[in-house]
Amino acid sequence: MNFHNLHNEADTAGRAEHVSLSGHLRLSVLWFSLNFQTAALLPIVLPVQVLLFVAPGSVGNAQQATLLGWLTASGSLVALFIPPIIGAISDRTTGALGRRRPYIALGTVVEVLGAVVLARPVTLSALFVGLLIFQLGSAVIAGAYQGLLPDMVPLEQRGEQSGYIGLMTILGNAGSLALSAVLLGSITSYAVSADVITGGSAVFYLLTSVILILGVLITVFGVHETPLESLLGGRGQREQGNWRRRLAADWISPWRHANFTWVFLTRASVMLGLALFMTFIEYYFANVAGASNFVNQTVALAVLALVGAATSALGLGILSDRLRMRLGRVPLVCVATGCMALAASGFLVLPPGTPLWPLGLLFGIGFGAYSSVDWALAVDVLPVAQNAGKDMGIWSTASTFPTLLAPLVGAIILHLSGQAGQTALGYRIVFVLAAICMLAGAVFIFAVRSVPGQPSMTGPASTASGEHPVRAWWRLVFGSRSGQARGFLRFWTFWEWLTLRVMPHQPIPNAPYHVIEVQFGRYDAKPITLPDGTYVKRGDRIAVIHINNRAVARIAGQTPWKLLRMLRGDLRALAQWVAAGGFPEGVRALYGYTLLGRSAPRLGFTTRTRPTSIRTRLDRFFLMGLMVLYNPRGRERLQHGTTYETEPIETWMSLGELLRRYGSPQQTADHSVTAE
Repeated sequence: MNFHNLHNEADTAGRAEHVSLSGHLRLSVLWFSLNFQTAALLPIVLPVQVLLFVAPGSVGNAQQATLLGWLTASGSLVALFIPPIIGAISDRTTGALGRRRPYIALGTVVEVLGAVVLARPVTLSALFVGLLIFQLGSAVIAGAYQGLLPDMVPLEQRGEQSGYIGLMTILGNAGSLALSAVLLGSITSYAVSADVITGGSAVFYLLTSVILILGVLITVFGVHETPLESLLGGRGQREQGNWRRRLAADWISPWRHANFTWVFLTRASVMLGLALFMTFIEYYFANVAGASNFVNQTVALAVLALVGAATSALGLGILSDRLRMRLGRVPLVCVATGCMALAASGFLVLPPGTPLWPLGLLFGIGFGAYSSVDWALAVDVLPVAQNAGKDMGIWSTASTFPTLLAPLVGAIILHLSGQAGQTALGYRIVFVLAAICMLAGAVFIFAVRSVPGQPSMTGPASTASGEHPVRAWWRLVFGSRSGQARGFLRFWTFWEWLTLRVMPHQPIPNAPYHVIEVQFGRYDAKPITLPDGTYVKRGDRIAVIHINNRAVARIAGQTPWKLLRMLRGDLRALAQWVAAGGFPEGVRALYGYTLLGRSAPRLGFTTRTRPTSIRTRLDRFFLMGLMVLYNPRGRERLQHGTTYETEPIETWMSLGELLRRYGSPQQTADHSVTAE
């Protein structure tokens, strides 16, 4: 996110007026209508309708699950690319109705048409076509509606608005599930009535379409947009440019913003886990749990989840606005996704007959917390506020793509497990994947960085001169500093203790400062030729240089020049040790690996970078943790200087160079004769 984009965002936030309670409700009511129509569609209504077109068998068998997976995946494919396209078009739309509302009205017409077809599908093909039309209309509405909200909500109320969105989403889910339970709850594994399915689903589509139309009318006539001409301040349309430049600016540029990319990946992971869970939960109750009234079981669990969600959604959304300048929204997202993953895992580890209401409540609390900050976090990281419709449309594909992928993945797993006669195992594998995806979202969100000079997504805004943004996970080190470990850095001290027991370091005899310690071993990486001609290959013996972290913590606060003098003092003692024959036979060079390699040449070391790999990234992460742990400034140390952006480098010095620099002339000559 560059400063030009921040200026655009600040300008947009400055134009948006303070939103009243009634304004929040008018802006959020369409979320209620959309969720009222769609929440029960995937987990209840569509699976029940599939029973009309599948060969007889137990409810939830592999054939039904496979058909459901392919059907929902095909519908989601239609909705995958529509929201960003509609968002981009609406960004450039002029007219008295504003940029977004015309497309909301158009999408409503298409969606209602799809609902009419779905209400009376005489063949499987008609069900398929109706679902495609329905998804198309829903995607058009979502593409325009998601761009409307950033236009109208100021920066300091994003969390509050996100809370209202979360609350309306939950209420819409609750209403949809309750309606489906009333209309289709009489269907059981032993009583699958075609008349009940046909009549109940038709009434469902009719009532939910009426609610959708009411929500759209409130949005179109109750929300007053600023036309594009006014937003441009009379400057006319934006420069069009050639198609390559437009393509890069619209569809490639957003991915160059790391924060936007990580928030997208977080949402995609969470929604993939949620889609895997919700698509097959009804068939799970019927086939694995053995519940005869599987529809009511699904609804009951969902209602419990929504009760938990309602307790957390609005309050946490408002709270996130107050925590934005202190902790940020990221920790809330992490905790929320962790709760959902834990609840999904409960279906795998708890024995049959265990009450499921605690899992429903826990899942709901996590879902409500996530819903309360999800939208606000997305708006926080928009690359360019002027393109909010298009960028929010891209962000929305993090929801639609998982609804495409999850049914495909689940259908393949259940098809293979059904062929092997292990359908129940297939459902458990699907739920394992759901939990893993949710946990991945909790990990991805910690890659979102703070932005200097702006209210932070991940923590306090940087105010000090020269301060750099750092990854949000470093906030979990809490008060670690000066050798006192807190948070996840407690593992660092354990790992140090363990490695010192397994591979002890040797102190340098007569060292004046004991800043340097040595460990002898064999080299196991790429060969190197040092400036004096010393050649070190894989398998050669080397002396690995280690910094005594606790000694450094005790002398922290010294000037860099004094630290260099201390290191030189210990290196002279090391040269004396080599000259006295204290090193094991065959040691060819000194070797180290450090983040602070810029000073190494001043001490006589040769430096070399290492190719980027998983190992080097883990080494870098561990070394940065040591820096936080033992520096008196703790995490603040990462925010200053250039260390945070650097990669660890190798440091080398032959024994001959060590004696030449730090030994006496006689010792250097003796070593040369020995080497010859």
